Amino acid sequence: MKKIMMMAVVAMVSLTAFAQHEVGSIALKPLVGLTLANYTGCEVSTDMKAGLAVGMEAEYQATPFLGISAGVIYAMQGAKVKLDVAGFKLGSVKAKADYVNIPVLANVYVTKGLALKAGVQVGLNVASDIDVKTPISDDSYNLADVKDYTESMALSIPVGVSYEYEDFVIDARYNIGLTDVYKKDNVITNFALKGTKNSVIQITLGYKFDL
Repeated sequence: MKKIMMMAVVAMVSLTAFAQHEVGSIALKPLVGLTLANYTGCEVSTDMKAGLAVGMEAEYQATPFLGISAGVIYAMQGAKVKLDVAGFKLGSVKAKADYVNIPVLANVYVTKGLALKAGVQVGLNVASDIDVKTPISDDSYNLADVKDYTESMALSIPVGVSYEYEDFVIDARYNIGLTDVYKKDNVITNFALKGTKNSVIQITLGYKFDL
């Protein structure tokens, strides 16, 4: 009986050590960082486009090893699109799509400060345009504001990992797009961007404090 009680105490202590914050507490985390965005499902080849991510997340510590977080993050997304036809370079397109993302995540603490996370994210499109660069000139110009041709909402699944040290949190996650970025059956985006979905690596640094 004593051995069983000792094992239970050790297990509880180990679990308690996983979380940086007390069970039942709510912590806020302002954050800033980088997005490395791309498209999947494109009919042409694409490259990553770097952008800014800035926002705030709140986390409820449900158990010693599980936290539930929700946030609002402004993220610059999109992709660089290569327009190559039959070996001829016709130019490149920088597709910009900015979102206000609302992620809801389960954060599983596998050791003190280290959490694995997964959840769901709703993105609200706030800006969308296309810049074109031709091989004739190094100058780029704005082709079109394509917000009217962009879906107003994008769903994705964020998965990632974070590490907290002395209230600073490094967070790396991959947002897997589930829905199309652009509306179907429109002339502007159907040429190269038909059926594209978001694919975003997001790396941020945040500061976490209890309310």
